[in-house]
Amino acid sequence: MKIQFLLVPYDSGRREWRMGRGPSFLLRHGVGSSIRSLGNEVDAEYVEPRGVDSPNPPATTEIATSFSLYRELADRARAAREAGALPVVLGGNCGVTLGALASAPDPRETGVLWLDAHADFNTPETTASGFLDGMALAMLTGRCWRTLASTIKGFSAVPDEHVVLCGVRNVDPAEEELLATSAIAVVRGETIRSGGLARSLTTALDALRSRVGRLHLHLDADVLDATRARANHFATPGGLTSDELVGVARLAAERFDIVSVAVTAYDPAIDTTAAVPPPITGALEALLSR
Repeated sequence: MKIQFLLVPYDSGRREWRMGRGPSFLLRHGVGSSIRSLGNEVDAEYVEPRGVDSPNPPATTEIATSFSLYRELADRARAAREAGALPVVLGGNCGVTLGALASAPDPRETGVLWLDAHADFNTPETTASGFLDGMALAMLTGRCWRTLASTIKGFSAVPDEHVVLCGVRNVDPAEEELLATSAIAVVRGETIRSGGLARSLTTALDALRSRVGRLHLHLDADVLDATRARANHFATPGGLTSDELVGVARLAAERFDIVSVAVTAYDPAIDTTAAVPPPITGALEALLSR
């Protein structure tokens, strides 16, 4: 298999800042070499924003820079796919999934398994922090930033019924209200802790498989339990263990044709023992070795 790593080293529009340092760190610490050791053909390239010479250069604002990156990423991922490679995005922020999924043959017929400690389901009307990346899943499902999302070639909003949100455990009250009115399948961290991974997730994945055959896997590194591997400043306890993360990847690979992957939100400055790269590597190996 040909694997094209696409590195997007930006956090909140700033290059190599905070979680923007994660992509290159992961690649340097075994992610690429482990996938190559499985017999895959591996290449990697950086994705940068376009339009820096325009009257409103994207480098001046978080929102413009972010969507410029998503547009460029969609084109790069599509080119990788046309060359016969599977696009695997290593990004600072979760919004990169908008660009990755836009490269799919038909995004509306592709399921999304979203692994995250947070729901990323705020909108500009509900957010208290103003953090654009806290709206990523809301954007993906067409709830906000629709005009800018429409500028990403190939993007279309993913139906709620095609999304499984797994490992979530830190949700704002306004997000809870929006989730309650959605058709997104939510498998919470506490449910996994009490019922076990397979029992908690299998039903949701089987239901998703009855609707779609292709899958985009979104892996926010803070889905991992912060007491075992602290991925970023926002990480919390009660998440997945390393073995459970690998188990999720196996369950997904057994059921779906994986069309793209995004690994996001890893800040190596927070992970002082470098505990995060091994489980990320293990999950990608399980996902891509079939």
